[in-house]
Amino acid sequence: MRRVRRLAGVGFLVVAAVVLTGCSGIPRSSGVNEGGEIAGPGTAEIEFLPAGPEVDADPTTILRGFIEAASSPQNDFAIARQFLTVGASETWNPSAVTLVDSGVRPSRQLSDTTISLGIDASAVLDAEGRFTQQQTPVRADMTYSFEQQGGQWRISTLPPGIVIDRNTFLQVFRQTSLYFLSPDNRRLVPDVRWFPSRASTTTRIVKALLAGPSAWLSSTGAAITAFPAGTRLVADAVPVQNGVAVVDLDAQSLRASAAATSLMKIQLLASLTQVPNVKDVDLQILGSSQRVQGTSVAMAQMMPIVDGRPVVIRDGKLGKLSGTTVEPLPLLSTRGVDLTGITAGTVSSDLATLALLSPDGVWVTRAGGAPIMVDSRPGLIAPALDDYGNVWTVPRDNPTEVLARAADGSQIAVAVPWSEASSIVALRLSLDGQRAVVMYVRGDRARVVVSSVARDERGNPTALGAPIDLVAPAGYPVDAVWLDAITVAVAGSGDALSANIIRQVVGGQSLNYAAVGSVASLSGGSAVAHLRELSPAGVLSQPRGTTSWLVNATEVTALLTVQ
Repeated sequence: MRRVRRLAGVGFLVVAAVVLTGCSGIPRSSGVNEGGEIAGPGTAEIEFLPAGPEVDADPTTILRGFIEAASSPQNDFAIARQFLTVGASETWNPSAVTLVDSGVRPSRQLSDTTISLGIDASAVLDAEGRFTQQQTPVRADMTYSFEQQGGQWRISTLPPGIVIDRNTFLQVFRQTSLYFLSPDNRRLVPDVRWFPSRASTTTRIVKALLAGPSAWLSSTGAAITAFPAGTRLVADAVPVQNGVAVVDLDAQSLRASAAATSLMKIQLLASLTQVPNVKDVDLQILGSSQRVQGTSVAMAQMMPIVDGRPVVIRDGKLGKLSGTTVEPLPLLSTRGVDLTGITAGTVSSDLATLALLSPDGVWVTRAGGAPIMVDSRPGLIAPALDDYGNVWTVPRDNPTEVLARAADGSQIAVAVPWSEASSIVALRLSLDGQRAVVMYVRGDRARVVVSSVARDERGNPTALGAPIDLVAPAGYPVDAVWLDAITVAVAGSGDALSANIIRQVVGGQSLNYAAVGSVASLSGGSAVAHLRELSPAGVLSQPRGTTSWLVNATEVTALLTVQ
């Protein structure tokens, strides 16, 4: 029997348990793999209207028609249900799991009334819309039984969920970020899900929002919700009327304070306005509209952005690069720091904190203060900053020795989940401060993971949670950064003359940028377009789409990222 790999990612124990009821062996853990560019939230909806079952069709034709019809989620997969017996139609759960494959599905006739279909799944979507890509496609042998109903062959038993080829998946499903709250309610924390593009998308988004954040975010408390536990919709629908999504919650939501109700409205606004026909939200409780003012402004304040100009050191000056001019950061002093020796650094999104890496260690300067050395351990990697003013440092060859220094000077050891790592290449915090992207080496292979941050009551980090895998670049690992709230970029060097850069949505697919010369470091910001790469020769470039690179400047000695 063919040996198979195991499915990867958060939630796959649940997914595997569901699929295994109809498969001979979907495994439970694996890595991830590069893919093509994803369809973003603004992609136009395409409605598939496949044909129903042919008259007097044999079981093989019925099965082929059913798989095709299951690409249409309209009216609760009404067309696909026509291929099932009455009993099977009543019990089949198409939303339990979605297996994404290439469309090549060899079949085996096990008996006159039973067919096995071989699925090589390159990705899996679970019932809550969580997407995980596989390092290599994994085989699922799915069995379908048939019986005659009214003289016509119909499927009588089948595994839960649907099978769909990748190109159709990207047209039928929509990537959506559910927005939850940071522990102090200052920031919105995204949780990427995928839902079918249909009239019920708004309902599925709200139900998923009420169910709470994914386990990898909630387990550390990095993402919380303002909705009282057990809150449900009054009716099983979120209608959209003249661009306004009407969300009517049950009596359980009456437990929320006025402040919490405002936060509930913000979560709904941020999550639902990604749907093209939704411009606003009417939050109701038992049919009574809740008058919550200023939520749009508050929502914008909870999603930090930067202007996108790269922060560099050039000609002995540190600042934002505008054309060929380096504009100083007015709040921050570098007096006493030899900028010619700085190799990397990080600037906070409010431009009030600066951390610099020199051969002697990490320097930190805060608005109105002088630079101080905060960590002199040898072999440190580029420092990271979080939204709470903490400076994160770790030596390359001691990847578990992560320290965070608070603004008051106190130092915290941060527990990390990569005890197997031999070295660490990059550690960066998202702009909301609740997630870290980490690149490290295990054995002879690079691994890229994202973990949520556990904090104490003062906001100090104490640990990083269980990691989820992202795409690791080929070759020697170089750097990893956040590009926006849900997207990271990673770089690997194949040799001295070439490197590959990949970007990936956390909870989505990845894509490769055009090949580029050797890379020394990357920088990000709050948009995918903010990506920059610096070569060892000091050439600063940015991508033009994904097919070419544009040189921004030369003679740049250090490229900093913004967090």
